[in-house]
Amino acid sequence: MAVVCERPVALHRDEAGRLDHGDGPALAYPDGFALYAWRGMPVPAGFRAELPALTPERIRSEENAELRRVMLEYYGYDRYLADSGARPVHRDETGTLWRIDLAADEPVVMVEVLNSTPEPDGTRRTYWLRVPPTTRTARAGVAWTFGLTAEVYTPLRET
Repeated sequence: MAVVCERPVALHRDEAGRLDHGDGPALAYPDGFALYAWRGMPVPAGFRAELPALTPERIRSEENAELRRVMLEYYGYDRYLADSGARPVHRDETGTLWRIDLAADEPVVMVEVLNSTPEPDGTRRTYWLRVPPTTRTARAGVAWTFGLTAEVYTPLRET
């Protein structure tokens, strides 16, 4: 089988080779056919224009989980947690467990962690790990990301 078509007039990819373009179609052909994508994920044509006006309510109202993930990534987890009234429910040496209770949906539970090695400028980068809503401690959340229980998660060295 062979597929023959004209060359695209636009083709934009990220560093991983995925279709990605924030200012228009990631892939477009002369006949007007176009695909819009954000880091490899297909998005509606007007999606990018909507991002600067995002609110926590708009993010929560998005039914498509993948689009919601992109919105959260764009909005910023730290900002989303602050603007949503999230509360810290546990803190230990592994990080801080945050929880946002949502009406008619499962709670959003995330662990805030710092990278174990400093950046070239000496700062440490913050990461947000989404964990199951049943998670009760930061250690349990971090352990879950490795497929372990909190009791077994005891790294000898972190890099």
